[in-house]
Amino acid sequence: MKTLDDATQTLSTQTLAHLQQRLSDWLGLPGWILLPIAIVLIAAVVDLVLYFVLGRLEQRLVRSPRRWDDPFLHALRLPLRWWIWISALMIGAGVIGAHLGVTALTGFLFKSGALITLLLLAWSGIRLIRRLEQRLVFPPVNCRARPVDQTSASALTKIVGAVLIVTLILIGLQILGVSMSSILAMGGFGGLVIGFAARDVMANFFGGMVVHLDKPFVVGDWIRSPDREIEGMVEDIGWRLTTIRTFAGPPLYVPNAWFSQISVETPTRMVNRRLWETVGLRYQDAGAIEAITGDIRQLLKHHDEIDQNELITVNFTTFGQYALEIMLYAFTRETDWQRFHEIKQEILLKVRDIIEKHGAELALPASRIYLPEGVGIRRDGDGDAAAHGRDQTHSAAGGERSPHAAETRAEETSGGETPREETHRKEVRRDTRDRRTRARPGPSEDDVGSGDADA
Repeated sequence: MKTLDDATQTLSTQTLAHLQQRLSDWLGLPGWILLPIAIVLIAAVVDLVLYFVLGRLEQRLVRSPRRWDDPFLHALRLPLRWWIWISALMIGAGVIGAHLGVTALTGFLFKSGALITLLLLAWSGIRLIRRLEQRLVFPPVNCRARPVDQTSASALTKIVGAVLIVTLILIGLQILGVSMSSILAMGGFGGLVIGFAARDVMANFFGGMVVHLDKPFVVGDWIRSPDREIEGMVEDIGWRLTTIRTFAGPPLYVPNAWFSQISVETPTRMVNRRLWETVGLRYQDAGAIEAITGDIRQLLKHHDEIDQNELITVNFTTFGQYALEIMLYAFTRETDWQRFHEIKQEILLKVRDIIEKHGAELALPASRIYLPEGVGIRRDGDGDAAAHGRDQTHSAAGGERSPHAAETRAEETSGGETPREETHRKEVRRDTRDRRTRARPGPSEDDVGSGDADA
């Protein structure tokens, strides 16, 4: 390899020296000055021609029905122009260095030019891969080929890009003088060390490959995991991380190795959404349950949004703590989350109308207390109202009001008194009651005796 590089370098030097001599004989000026100027002028003319020709050609190929024309031209256009200018400047610098006697400059410029060419090829390959990914997912208007899903296109372009980069790196190492056998020998031992040190990175890498191959989900799918708090829309599936946009807004970055350890649901791929509700009726409406369940069943069987090929169940299921429970079970054809809840609202409102049509009501959480016969509950104020009624009845009958009733009335009408006045009033009333008790005549012994005699 080194011999080939030396031969190529010698041939290039001889060619430049010959051109330098021809220009010097033709114009009568030093060739080491004329040749770099001529090379720069030629590079400017070529760059100007490529700018107009490739620009017009790319505009025409964009409208082409083929996928591959436009990406290749797009990939080569800008890196090729850079390569022309860099090559012209390096050749001019080499001619000046050779004239000044800097012999090491020629070899340095030769290797630098080769490495820069590899970098431009890598740049061109990246541009090609990105444009191809777009054309695979969104083919031209007149293209008959089917579009490829974004996950497959991303996986394909990433694999091609990885192979291209590795190949260019190996070629660059060879240009720098590194032996291929040394690279392979070092790669065997280094691979073990790197694999042990970066086992998590390798696990994520192979996890990403498995996701790309098995396709449990693709970009744009809604996924969630019952094992971990993962739910959102897939934005990107990388080699190490998968980006998920949560419904709260922030992105969630999940290592690809997790997907080989957890279960993942993909609601986007569902074909139906399940409607499963429980409706409670009062125990007083037990006689209308059969008619209500029949009408609800007919409602679901004739609803346009309910999938009639799936199971439809409407049955009285259990005696609940405070309600008779009816189960509604069906599947809608609509899978969109927002539209599903609109359909669910419509069905539940119609179920409410059916219940009201049969004179029944929805049950509310309530408790009933049963008391023994003869036991009642007096509310606040019932005793005062009853006493007032008895007083009015006594007044109407005899016109006299008992002292006790008068005292009670006085108690009820007394309001706004101070604590001292109220205490004094109670003491006066107590003394008055004691004097009346002592003054009240009781039965004498004579009366008792005469009574016995009369008897």
